[in-house]
Amino acid sequence: MTAVRHRDAERFIAAPPEGIFLFLVFGSDAGMARERALALVDKRVDDRRDPFQFVEMSGDAVASDPLALLDEANTTPLFGGRRAILVETGAKSIIPAVTSLIAAPPAHCTVVLTAGALRRDSPLRKLVEGGKQAAAIECQPDAEADLQALINRSLRESGLVASPEARSLLLGALGEDRLMSRAELNKLALYMHGREHVEATDVEAIVAHASNIAADRVVTAAFGGSADIGTALDAYFAQDGEAQSLLIGALRYAVALHRARLSMEREGGRPDAGVSALMRAGFGFMHRALMEEQLKNWSSTRLGALIEPLRAAQTRARANVAIAQMEAERALWNVAKASARR
Repeated sequence: MTAVRHRDAERFIAAPPEGIFLFLVFGSDAGMARERALALVDKRVDDRRDPFQFVEMSGDAVASDPLALLDEANTTPLFGGRRAILVETGAKSIIPAVTSLIAAPPAHCTVVLTAGALRRDSPLRKLVEGGKQAAAIECQPDAEADLQALINRSLRESGLVASPEARSLLLGALGEDRLMSRAELNKLALYMHGREHVEATDVEAIVAHASNIAADRVVTAAFGGSADIGTALDAYFAQDGEAQSLLIGALRYAVALHRARLSMEREGGRPDAGVSALMRAGFGFMHRALMEEQLKNWSSTRLGALIEPLRAAQTRARANVAIAQMEAERALWNVAKASARR
């Protein structure tokens, strides 16, 4: 029985036990699950690009013909050697196919399954975790430390040095999906060809979602009850900021902060739970101290009461572009005043 926790996954994948032939890599971060699944494949075959060594199968196809996986796993490569199969599970159950595989393990083949988030009592997870030659590997979205390490590694490999502001923008723009994060970092490296120092303007120009962070900074200032919210709004609109982006950002942050506060309350008031939730929602550009302060100062009840008025302001602004800026300014002022009254 092997159940690998998220914190142990990288170490386990770096040296998977030879006695294990079946792996289940699961979690809400589909990009991370696939990245780790392919890393396992690379540990077991000489060349993943060789079709005789590596095969991908559809989960629905395996579900429709449970013996197909068993036959494929016991197929001898044309030129000998080891083999690997990757199955991305779908909506249909592959339990019969996996049960047959566990009952008759192949001699020279590794099978890697990928899946989304699975509960502890999920039949597939229970089946794999209970297998003597199987392991289930949990994948959770990148925490701040994981994302910092990914950014540092990518910048170092590309010979780039980022300013503190550029790093903050990268933290806020990345993290929802591991493969998407890598793709954005690779895109930044190509954009920086011939230059070494990455500035905030470079990140805003090329990395998806980074341009939204200007609006998010005004929003978080309002939720902090900033006395300078008027100045921040004036500066935002002076730089051609969009009112809809501001209202969407305010609603998104209210929902994210509400969920984060609920997570914190479920964990007995531990700020780590709330901070992690805000990171996953894309607010990694905020300093941790600011996250903790806002989580402390807003209750879930008060945050819940903000969501509908913000949604109504967004609807009015969408219906009448002429009043969009006025709606955005009024909504953010109301948030700042509510924060100051705590």
